[in-house]
Amino acid sequence: MIKDIVKKLLYKERTSSQTYIDYMRKNGAKIGQRVTIFSPKTTNIDMTRPWLIDIGNDVQITEGVTILTHGYDWAVLKGVYGEILGSGGGKGRK
Repeated sequence: MIKDIVKKLLYKERTSSQTYIDYMRKNGAKIGQRVTIFSPKTTNIDMTRPWLIDIGNDVQITEGVTILTHGYDWAVLKGVYGEILGSGGGKGRK
């Protein structure tokens, strides 16, 4: 029991596969049924634009995976040209 409490305090939404999935759904990601994240502590899913995340049914994500909702190309363009319009911002976009 104490071990579970400490685990929740340390890992928060990444405590288990289900808590991580629930967190992502709550923030706007579309995640299908029977999805498993085998190692939520080492899996990195970019939640800066959760409405861009769409994971289908029966998906298994293994340890060490990174899923991005952006590309580094915008940083390069911004450095060359200044602010770039239409960079995909806008929380809650459908």
